[in-house]
Amino acid sequence: MTTRLFSSEQTVKLARFATAFASRFGSTLLSFAVLYVASRLLPTLEYGLYVFLFSVGSALGFIAVFGQQILIVKHYRRSQPGSNSGNRALVRVNLHWLLLGSCVLTCAALAVWFFGDHLVSPYNALPIAFLFAAIFALSEYLQNYFRIHNRIALSLLPREIVWRGASAVALLLVGYLNLPSSGVDAMLIITGLLATVTAYQAVSFAMAEGVSWISPTEKTSQPRFRKESLYFSANNVLNASTSYLETIVIGAALGLDNAAFYFVALRIAMLLTLPITAIDTVGIPMIANRFQAGDREGAQKLIGRLSCASFLFSLVGALAIAVVGQFVLGLFNKEFASHFIVLLILCGVSVSQAFFGPGSWLLMIGGGERYFLVARSAIFIVYLGLLYWLGSLFGLTGIAIASVLLSVSTNLAATFWVIDHWGIDNMATAFFRPLTTRIHNNLHLASRITSEPAE
Repeated sequence: MTTRLFSSEQTVKLARFATAFASRFGSTLLSFAVLYVASRLLPTLEYGLYVFLFSVGSALGFIAVFGQQILIVKHYRRSQPGSNSGNRALVRVNLHWLLLGSCVLTCAALAVWFFGDHLVSPYNALPIAFLFAAIFALSEYLQNYFRIHNRIALSLLPREIVWRGASAVALLLVGYLNLPSSGVDAMLIITGLLATVTAYQAVSFAMAEGVSWISPTEKTSQPRFRKESLYFSANNVLNASTSYLETIVIGAALGLDNAAFYFVALRIAMLLTLPITAIDTVGIPMIANRFQAGDREGAQKLIGRLSCASFLFSLVGALAIAVVGQFVLGLFNKEFASHFIVLLILCGVSVSQAFFGPGSWLLMIGGGERYFLVARSAIFIVYLGLLYWLGSLFGLTGIAIASVLLSVSTNLAATFWVIDHWGIDNMATAFFRPLTTRIHNNLHLASRITSEPAE
């Protein structure tokens, strides 16, 4: 008689995590493949233009989703049948907001295209960035829709693997055929491929949800959803600014060549967020289910494990980058290696994010979006001042230092709320607290036993 090492439920969870981790890891490698091929295909300034347009498009895409990717994670009920009217109402709200974002971006693209002759580079190329943003917003929503249904492969593989892999191959083909290319051409290629994989996800979404959500059949929580969407949208603006503002500012103020380096360095540092991203992909829906079931103790144990694992992976990765990072920068451009210190500072951003685990996600799905918006807005105002001051004094190094200060301050603000309102510690050190508490209790019990007089 043989015993099974894992139960069927544990096997399924391990398979989901393995798929998530493999997809995120593969996505990171393929992202670097795209960046590397583009750096070899394009002159430095055209490569900087490509990076600039990609950053603008990605930032606007995060904004144009209007927080619906968070709203659906928070309110969609997987435990109920797919025909549940509450879920249908939620999906209807989601798609109304996404349609609004697409319309705004389309109008902006037409306006810039019409007046393009009066604009200088890189601003006359913004229409393609707006088009990319509209597609990216839908892709971001669909990733989270399939994520809450535990369809991890459908959530991640189309954009993280297929799109990035196809983009690298397409750019390689352009270079092999010696076709004329520019930063705008590269953006057109990746935008068309993203539209293709997103259309595949959209078809799968339509097959899963049907069309019953189109006509309202009951009174919904429209005012509540609208209010939360506005808070989530404002927080998305801050998220997008945190991720892409520095590259955009560098491209506009310090030159597209510096923007090209900073974008590459930022992507290398973001390798260290791979563990937390993969863990969150599987872990956040599990955490949300525990809170919905009132299992706060179970949520605390799960969060402690996730945060500790992500921090340890990130820390080991940072040490590896300290050894090989300068060489990797030189692969993209020999001049990039001279800014190695900037890469090390940016690694501090990723390690700090991993230490605080899923704190910001816990806050957003727990009703703290208003607090987070106010706190982050205040922090962001200070950050803008630091960005200008430190950037003026130390250039790229100062901008990277400002990024570290922003990351730590924002995560601390989220942690304070989670501890205060949920009694949950989301930091990596939370994993060791049950162990230290148990050791302390055992030592206390042993001291009492030894101090009691024998009868």
